[in-house]
Amino acid sequence: MLKSDVSFDTRADGDVRVMTISGHLDAFTVSDLKNELKKTTDARFTKIILSLSKVDYANSSTICTIIVTAQQLRKRKGDIKLCGLSDEIRKVFDLVGASKILEIFRTEQEALKSFS
Repeated sequence: MLKSDVSFDTRADGDVRVMTISGHLDAFTVSDLKNELKKTTDARFTKIILSLSKVDYANSSTICTIIVTAQQLRKRKGDIKLCGLSDEIRKVFDLVGASKILEIFRTEQEALKSFS
């Protein structure tokens, strides 16, 4: 069995859940991302920041998972905000149109402020 090369470090900042993701987000690890997001939403967190500064690859299935979760949270008056995207990852988000749907910030602090 292959060990996925992605990890999640999640912490609370007030009523916002900050999830720092490290590694490779692809077809093999998207289920790990789905599970982590489900755990967070099941715990009734509706405001989530995904810090992607330690992500070296993200594919379209990853982006789709984030968008679907964001849409679910918006129905509950919450949202997902992204921060720390590398230029390469930002290009992928731009290419598939995700940067028109999701709010993307340079820093975690900027993303946190956007929730207040």
